[in-house]
Amino acid sequence: MTSAALKFISVTKLPTDDDLGELLDKLRGAAGYSAPLRSLADNTQTAQVNAGSLTSFTQNLSGENKADVQNSTLFAQLASDRAFDRYRAPMDWYRNYINVLGQIGWNQPAFAFDTYTSGGSTVKLDEAVLGILAAIATGDEVAMVAATMEGLKGLSDDSKQMTIWDAKSSDGNNGNFQIFPVDALPNGDVVMVLDGMQFNASTSHGRFLWWTWESTSIRIQRAANKFVLNESVYSQVRQAIIDKLGERAQQLVADIPI
Repeated sequence: MTSAALKFISVTKLPTDDDLGELLDKLRGAAGYSAPLRSLADNTQTAQVNAGSLTSFTQNLSGENKADVQNSTLFAQLASDRAFDRYRAPMDWYRNYINVLGQIGWNQPAFAFDTYTSGGSTVKLDEAVLGILAAIATGDEVAMVAATMEGLKGLSDDSKQMTIWDAKSSDGNNGNFQIFPVDALPNGDVVMVLDGMQFNASTSHGRFLWWTWESTSIRIQRAANKFVLNESVYSQVRQAIIDKLGERAQQLVADIPI
């Protein structure tokens, strides 16, 4: 398994500097561009924007646990970005994303998408996220995700966090993003509740996560399940993923105050 995983990482292609050129140019001018990551601190509740994902960490995780989640999920995103257009072919993107996670040590539970309906005439994506997670996450985890989204909302449009999020979660009318709380079980297993979402809208709005949409103007697909990291596998590929990512973990990840 380890040799196959290492070979997989070696041959997997990630976006180049040219692919990310416009975003990297914006980030160099963003507030807090070179700020060191504090979200990887040991045993502290923290949060981060990680390309098109928002990650919330409980206080039960070590810094290494957090780094493993950060780097493995960023690697899966970037590999999928290189393979498929995350907005035009979102289901192909998600199939690749889940496959990459499985190749590098995460278990692969069922992750089937269905259509989300708010049950009303309007819908807000942040509220939808919390409702979806409430079915499989703990109350504390849901509250942590709510604090993460609120923390991002409070940042300026030109902040590093919002610049990354805007570029990697939506192209205007279409969106593809992931929200997940991460915890450590008493036996030490690292578990994330992954809520994957994709939307197509008839209009484009900034700060789409908090926009009040007419239900008839947006179609939302969602899937959610629990993923557990196989430490015995990931420990053998950890450095290979760090090496493969290079500067991307500094460029495309930023703390969110919670």
